[in-house]
Amino acid sequence: MAQWDRASTPWRQGQMLTADAIKIYGLDVGQNSSDVAAVVVSHDCDIAQAPEIEPTIEVIVGRFIENPNGNFTHAKSPRCLHIQTDGDQRAWVEMVAINRRFLPKVSGESGGPSLVDQFPAERHLLEGKSRKVLQSWLAARYRRSALPDEFDRRLKGQTGTADRLAKLFSEFGTNIHAVFFDVDEGTEVQRNGADDPYELHVTILYDTNVDPQRAEDQAKKAASGIEGIFHNRCRKKKSGVDVWQWIELKGVDVIADTALSYADALLLTKWNAEHISLRPDPQQIIAEE
Repeated sequence: MAQWDRASTPWRQGQMLTADAIKIYGLDVGQNSSDVAAVVVSHDCDIAQAPEIEPTIEVIVGRFIENPNGNFTHAKSPRCLHIQTDGDQRAWVEMVAINRRFLPKVSGESGGPSLVDQFPAERHLLEGKSRKVLQSWLAARYRRSALPDEFDRRLKGQTGTADRLAKLFSEFGTNIHAVFFDVDEGTEVQRNGADDPYELHVTILYDTNVDPQRAEDQAKKAASGIEGIFHNRCRKKKSGVDVWQWIELKGVDVIADTALSYADALLLTKWNAEHISLRPDPQQIIAEE
């Protein structure tokens, strides 16, 4: 058996196991091994460490899919990622954050398969921009912001806008990097009742990597859809006049992913289809994936 050596190991973050390796490790339970996508998510520095320091490599076991859901592209959801591979054959992969496995770099006392004897699949891998999306998705699970409890309740339960937004972005989301919410200009305001609405400004960040014009057009359609959703769900006739209730949409901006500054991004909260507030009880309903 070969020894693990940081200079010679072929493994890097974003590489994938072959169908044979998936069988060897038993990652294809109830599935055809060729339908399973096992992606290495350990950082390159951890992969390079000796087994005595970092004995395993972490992988997420996912699956190949035909069509992506826009809510899960570009790391919008911290629980599920739809991402297109690079390599000889491009394909879409679905990864769910909790489906993690730890594979030994070398065999232990009990023997068994080890990654020192395996090589990455050549057909598929995540590199360059795709790998950066993967890294952002992995980090977002621990650093994502929480919306105010009351705003979250209004978005989901009182107005039903959250489900409608999720449905909208499942259609347009593959061309959209992120959707940001600015609630009450970042200040914590205590709101009381339907007639005291939160003020919401939405920023849609579209992808300029492949087809910027198409992405911008899709983002503008999404913006129009957002305006329609909030006007239908958060406005009511009162004394013959349309007034905002629960949440007042102040505006929707559509900008390129190259135009949002780091300083602006720090002031905004990234929204996803299953955004959860700080409230732990009762258990909140999450949009089905």
